[in-house]
Amino acid sequence: MLLKTSRLRAIINNVAKVPDLKNQNRMLWNKEMISDGIEYLNKSAGGTDVSEYHLRAGICAYHSLAKDYKSTDWKKIISLYDQYLEIHDTLDIALERVDIMFESEGPVAGIDALVELDPKDGSVRSKIVNSRLAELYIRLNQYGNAINHLSTSQELSDSENERDSYLDRIEFCKQQISLTKKYEQVLSF
Repeated sequence: MLLKTSRLRAIINNVAKVPDLKNQNRMLWNKEMISDGIEYLNKSAGGTDVSEYHLRAGICAYHSLAKDYKSTDWKKIISLYDQYLEIHDTLDIALERVDIMFESEGPVAGIDALVELDPKDGSVRSKIVNSRLAELYIRLNQYGNAINHLSTSQELSDSENERDSYLDRIEFCKQQISLTKKYEQVLSF
């Protein structure tokens, strides 16, 4: 909690209004809380048992100790997520790991990690995985692939609001494809 709370001032004062680590001013992080959090993590690491709390705190610690976003030790964070999945294999944790893969090793690695997720839990998981794949393809400007995955998520959805949301994203992708074609036509003159 100390490691997470140490970022609160940066989250509140974030110019980008996005609470992610990439956009936070690390000068606003509370160094004393980080130090205390690391101290408590070290004290808790004395035994042989590793809990999800140890792993979560370890992930926070690596983020907290990095001087900036780019110098984050992503490989160690991925390793902690791998351990976390061994003791608590949930879709939420797997998706967090995918986000780390995307950030640390690039979009293709994130997509590969997401594709590896087994849709064994049925349509809900497939809907979520397809939706996340679509968002990663949008970040890569691969709007045709995004449309395919959004369409699958839309078909699997049982909520009208959710279906409408997917249709809005599909429309956004179609607009981006149209803009790209217009841009290419202008450049061809």
